[in-house]
Amino acid sequence: MRHHILSAALTAFGVLAASSAAAQSAGPSLSEECAPFRYHPVAVWIDAEVVRQGDTVPIKAGSILGRASGDLTPDPMPTGCLSDWRITPAGAASVSADGSSLTVAPDAPAGATLTLEAQTPGQPARYETRIVGRDEVVLTGRYSQAEVDCGEAEEPARPIRELVFGPTGRFSVTWQPFETYTDYWGDFTWDAAAGHLALEITGGNRHPGANARLEGAVEVQAGGSRLVLQGFNLGDVLNGGAPCRYVFGKF
Repeated sequence: MRHHILSAALTAFGVLAASSAAAQSAGPSLSEECAPFRYHPVAVWIDAEVVRQGDTVPIKAGSILGRASGDLTPDPMPTGCLSDWRITPAGAASVSADGSSLTVAPDAPAGATLTLEAQTPGQPARYETRIVGRDEVVLTGRYSQAEVDCGEAEEPARPIRELVFGPTGRFSVTWQPFETYTDYWGDFTWDAAAGHLALEITGGNRHPGANARLEGAVEVQAGGSRLVLQGFNLGDVLNGGAPCRYVFGKF
């Protein structure tokens, strides 16, 4: 969930800066449960990397004012405090009357970016995600290592606790997640038909080393909840970069 909130938080802070004058005005009266959030940057998000045609998913909202002092956990805000919902593309989805859920249209354009905007007690908030087909196989998601097999070579000393594939072609690898820390990240290219995945590192705090193997076969199993990488070596191992078979579970 930390990635969804971080993305929404960055958007919220940007919107807050652009709307500070409006947020400081007296404004209309607010209910007792909404009034405390009048001067807070508020993030709106969905706990899903992508949304599928025909799906209904919960909407979440919360104050991210605490991020300035290092508190990364949003202060939950009732979604009933949100109003003036706007969705792009038009007709691609709808928000429930109480603002608690989003329903994606069965004919929403697969591959399109879905933008969700709403007015909070203080300023506008926005969140973006990607629409995928109802039965489309996607790599997008967060995974944790369940198994690894490097044959006769030494296996990695530590499992990868978080492997993330984003909806815009970005990936990240983290052995021990902590707040927003990530070991390394970059771009990925996935050929679903050929079952081939290639990773290109563009930055990081801990590089996997020159012997890393970042290209090989990939298979999405169990309805998208299991990911198998064959021929990869993602680092943290002293086996000269021997090819390994990784099994990850989605969480």
